[in-house]
Amino acid sequence: MDTFAEDYSQCLAAYLREPPPAGIEGLRDNLYQAYLRLKTGASAQAAQGSRLLEEAPWGPCPYSGVPAVQLLTECGDALDIRARDRLLHFLQEGRAGWLAELGRNCCNSFRLLAAASLLGCGLLLEDREAAAQAEGALAWMEDHLEGCDLPDEFLSPFYTGLQLSALAEIRALPVAESCRARAARLEAFIWRGVLRHYQPGLLGLAGVYSRGYTSELAGHFQIILACLRRLLGDEAGFTLRATLWSPDYAQAILPHGTLASMQFYALYFASFDYLCPQEALAAWRERRLPCAISERARTGPSRDVSIKRQVAPNAPWDYPAQELRLTTRLEEGLAVSWSDGEFENGMACPGLHVLYSRAGRTKAFFPKLVRSAERYIGEVNDYPNLGLRLGPSNFPDDGRKTVQAEGEGLRLCYRPRALCRGAKEMKLALIFAAHFSLPDQVWTGDTRVERFDGQERYPLVPVTIRDGDAVFTFEPLSCQGYWQFTCRNRFFHVEWVQDAENFDQLSWEVLVGVTSSPDQQGNITL
Repeated sequence: MDTFAEDYSQCLAAYLREPPPAGIEGLRDNLYQAYLRLKTGASAQAAQGSRLLEEAPWGPCPYSGVPAVQLLTECGDALDIRARDRLLHFLQEGRAGWLAELGRNCCNSFRLLAAASLLGCGLLLEDREAAAQAEGALAWMEDHLEGCDLPDEFLSPFYTGLQLSALAEIRALPVAESCRARAARLEAFIWRGVLRHYQPGLLGLAGVYSRGYTSELAGHFQIILACLRRLLGDEAGFTLRATLWSPDYAQAILPHGTLASMQFYALYFASFDYLCPQEALAAWRERRLPCAISERARTGPSRDVSIKRQVAPNAPWDYPAQELRLTTRLEEGLAVSWSDGEFENGMACPGLHVLYSRAGRTKAFFPKLVRSAERYIGEVNDYPNLGLRLGPSNFPDDGRKTVQAEGEGLRLCYRPRALCRGAKEMKLALIFAAHFSLPDQVWTGDTRVERFDGQERYPLVPVTIRDGDAVFTFEPLSCQGYWQFTCRNRFFHVEWVQDAENFDQLSWEVLVGVTSSPDQQGNITL
């Protein structure tokens, strides 16, 4: 395996040989790419980086303060006067929004990004108030996490990378040693949680995520893996070249955005000098499988509304703040994680998530409640009650769920959200990411299922899915509705469909079992 330095330099060289790909996430994409190019010190790359800054869609952006500070502090000699002035103006204009973010009283990526951005304002704009507010926010976050095992925004494969990079940037700035030390302690806290959930050989973090988007839930490469590759080197168990830069892998997965954007995001987030205490790394290296982890996290109150919609300041909360208990069971090549509650309104938080290895590839399972039988993950879907049209990378959960250990299995309970009232039918979709292969065998009772077009209805008897060494069983605990089996957009669905006429009585309760067994014969291929 290439060392991290060899791996990174070869992938960076491949990226730099091509013109900058079009960004899809606005200003931050331009700034990430400008940083990668200006940091090289090469005149041709500096020209490309300057052009990216010139053409950037400048405007408010919570993500862009950190790369702006990096460009000003690390690439100053390569910036022309116009680029420098534009970046400084962006910090001045962003100040109010970042200060407002500090007032939201939670430990998440937005607050950490805001703190790093405001410390940059303190250095570059001589804004002592901004710096003082940022230092106070870090102190508040450290106190807030006392008694917790994970930050409020926990384990999300994208947002956790943002948290770690913001703290690494704070440590790199010439700010007060007390501030840098506090950032180091917060970074160590987050790394401990990440390492508890990382198993080489499974290309992803085990665990229920506070926010998990489609590509993340499917077990596909995300920026937390770029952070892990930088921190762990060869011990990470994978390379950038063999994942996002390998056609066999990259052309099979569902990208979050585009493959090109995933590649320069990976390069950007692998460029930080991360820090993790040696004792935490030693504990991770010495861990023995199988093992079980129980962790605590917090979530604030939330509502069943889109972030795009405004509500009255005194509107009641739909769901109160609560403490969550997360449990993870790790075996060699298998990670099963569940939570007794949901992060915020649960729309992006899975209650149950499984990663497992099949023929050297990481595969995944997770459930979603779906308002319409016509909605499927991995495509464009309309959400009129939320005023949203969402693309293949975002598939919200239409239900509220709990998961509790029961005997040898897990009791998964779903009820629809009030905003789904009016639906003709709803379905509990038990979803397997099938981008590398379909499950080997599918059984309903004693009948083997061979067709996955959703055209046949099956009675609600136990279903068994075999895929490599992983065996999944689903035992419905009521007889309302029917099963159907669908493969669409390279996701395999076990769907429990119910008529939604009696909306207030709708519920789905299923006993889920996940075990390992020797590989079975009669495999199914795409």
